[in-house]
Amino acid sequence: MSSKKRWALTLTLALMASSFLPSSLTFAEEVSTEPAEVIDEETLVEPEVNEDSLKYLLLVDSFETAERIPTKRLATPADVVVVTADEINANHYQSVEEALSHANGMVMNFINGSDRVLTLVNGRRTFMNPPMKAIERIEVVKGGGSALYGSDAVGGVINIITKRGDHDETTFDVNTGSWHRHRYEITNQGNDGKLGWFIDAGIGKSRPYNSRGADNHSGDYDEKYASIRLDHRFDDNNSLVFDVMHYSNHSNKYRTDRNMSYFPSNYTPKHEIDNQISLTYNFKEESSTPGFLRYFNNYSNVDNVLYGKGKSRLQGVDYQNGWELGQHKLIVGVEWHQSSDEHERWDYAQKKINNTAYYIQDTITMGRKWTLVPGTRLDHNSNFGSQWSPKIAANYSPDDQTKFYASWGRVYQAPNARQLYTHMTRWMSIGGIPYRYENWNGSSNLQPETGHTETIGVEHDFSDKANISLSLFNASITGYLDLNDSGSRYGVDPYVAQLLNLNYVNSSEDEQRGINLMYRQKMDDHWSYNLGYAYTHRDRPLGSEEYLNHWRVPRNSYKATLRYQNGPWKASLHGIMGTGAGGTNYMEDDFALLDFNISCEVSDWATIYAKAINFTNQNRSYYGRGSNAPGRLFQFGLDCYF
Repeated sequence: MSSKKRWALTLTLALMASSFLPSSLTFAEEVSTEPAEVIDEETLVEPEVNEDSLKYLLLVDSFETAERIPTKRLATPADVVVVTADEINANHYQSVEEALSHANGMVMNFINGSDRVLTLVNGRRTFMNPPMKAIERIEVVKGGGSALYGSDAVGGVINIITKRGDHDETTFDVNTGSWHRHRYEITNQGNDGKLGWFIDAGIGKSRPYNSRGADNHSGDYDEKYASIRLDHRFDDNNSLVFDVMHYSNHSNKYRTDRNMSYFPSNYTPKHEIDNQISLTYNFKEESSTPGFLRYFNNYSNVDNVLYGKGKSRLQGVDYQNGWELGQHKLIVGVEWHQSSDEHERWDYAQKKINNTAYYIQDTITMGRKWTLVPGTRLDHNSNFGSQWSPKIAANYSPDDQTKFYASWGRVYQAPNARQLYTHMTRWMSIGGIPYRYENWNGSSNLQPETGHTETIGVEHDFSDKANISLSLFNASITGYLDLNDSGSRYGVDPYVAQLLNLNYVNSSEDEQRGINLMYRQKMDDHWSYNLGYAYTHRDRPLGSEEYLNHWRVPRNSYKATLRYQNGPWKASLHGIMGTGAGGTNYMEDDFALLDFNISCEVSDWATIYAKAINFTNQNRSYYGRGSNAPGRLFQFGLDCYF
């Protein structure tokens, strides 16, 4: 790249970040004014990666989720965010939701304003998340992923990758805090050469953390969880992985409003049990196109506080193989998945839906600057027949510090059992006096959602100490599946004030578009920070204009993190601010949250830590108006290593 082009690129990216950066910060030391040296492309070598700087910048140099094979960061045509194990340990995150709340462009499980997000564990579909101490990293791929992963991957993919046991260690973590919260967790990992294991088990408890009235306490939980991962390595290229996860929770035990004679089961304690098991044979692991054969079985049994009892099961077989043929990295895959659902309150017996899918993708390297990734997927649903989901993506790297990328993909999502078969009536009352009656109905006439997504972006490393990324996204879904109020009547009788008829329908288009901007810098050996801005606009087909534009996602989101590390001390300050959230689904239109974490390694076997969540005590929930907000929360803990 010529010096003029390098200056132009640097100036453009600097202007993008000018609203975030201190006026005293310049990039003169990062830009060379010397004439560009002409180098034969064939003699170029991979640049050395400063791992310490990457950790400070919360960056990793390669991913495995975006293309389902290992790819280099600056050769991947996608906007990818990674939460690393170092970040999880430094902040002592208690849940995946807490970890992702600090990621730019993320609001709860929404990516780029879309709730059509697929969550995976080690590449497989899941009903639950593993314990935080068992997580190696979390890869978030923003933008449509239906061509590789199928339905649910419209807004993006969250892939939680768990730890392999690679050394002998036992840890014990205990913490306590506001709302009588307590958590006890123990892990053990080891490796005898061929067999590695990582075992995690814990319990967590909390009293009610909020009340919407003196007789309406909720928000408590009593959870137990465990996970086991066993890795048996046959040789450098072949291994067998066995995964088991268990989660159980009892909540709502302290809710005292029992004047619900018209709604008798609504306020009994919530009960949830999740069990998952998988067996995966990995082959060609040392190659650029590794393959696997997997069987998994997920089971969930929930007695929900509002919707009653339901059971779900998802099981399947996944196979993928690949070959490197010159400039081509070709992967093919086959999946068979069966979902089974039954629900007492939604009034449908066991319903099974089968989906068989075939996908193919080619990563084509053209010289050292261009990468082209075409692919497609064929889903055959037992209820809705066959649907194609093609994709095309391109990446251009003019040098070893920069990438420009663009992608387009078709999206597809078939209706689930709830949308097809629900028939539910629900009374709501206050003080024993009913005020609303709701009638919910599914429809066998529903059709799959279809549409397309587009993303364009740029990422640039000014050096190994400063990085900036910018992406623009758009998604358009036709036949969006949602509830429609087909007509409300008031004053049905002296005791019922309102009657709502809610029906699942294919509505008109759902449009999502926006911007993600992120800047990261390592200032010295102790300090680093990142600044993020996300603009999201979403037009949905139902409700008022305010509801259309701001469904649970703020129009403008600002996130900032300041990190400090010095010897045994680690600290971080996280700021989250949103404007234009829309009071329809939030307790406030605008909010500003502040989280603080600090820890100290008091010895080579113990770390003490403290957390303050929501310092500003804003009455705002990540899950919208329908969930209580915990408010300010303090937590203190001790982590021991043996």
